[in-house]
Amino acid sequence: MAKELTDEQFIEILTSSQVRLRAFAISMVRPRSDADDVLQNACMTLWKERAKYDADRDFFPWACGVVLNNVLRHRKKKATDKLLFNDALIYTLSTEYVDQTDELDLRRQLLHSCIAKLNNNDRGLLEERYSSSIKPKIISQKRSWPLSSVYSSLSRIRVLLHQCIETNLARQSRS
Repeated sequence: MAKELTDEQFIEILTSSQVRLRAFAISMVRPRSDADDVLQNACMTLWKERAKYDADRDFFPWACGVVLNNVLRHRKKKATDKLLFNDALIYTLSTEYVDQTDELDLRRQLLHSCIAKLNNNDRGLLEERYSSSIKPKIISQKRSWPLSSVYSSLSRIRVLLHQCIETNLARQSRS
């Protein structure tokens, strides 16, 4: 027998999956505004169909199936557009996306952990460049560094983060 969630529980699980579902929709629909429309319609469908969800199973793949159906419906409406993926590719992308979600979430967690291990100067440089979206030229002026030093430092930090993530992934796969 399928375990049912209360409305509040369903809203909580849907809300916590919203970012991942949006990324899933964006991976198959362009422009982003269309992907957002598809996601909005999918969320309405998910809400209407919430009684069919079995809470003993993983929510994200079920929700992705609903988003996929909305993507396909959207594609039929937009069939006159010149650049559309065929249905077989959409199904393949959908399956690949859902299959890779756990690994991507793990990589994101490891990235945060690896960033925390950086020294304050490197972490500050990353935050300036990526969190605050400050251009390298402005960073070089603020820090009184040559522009080439900003670029080489960012490159060095990216290599360190990549190595840290890969090392931790390898460690986890062995255990």
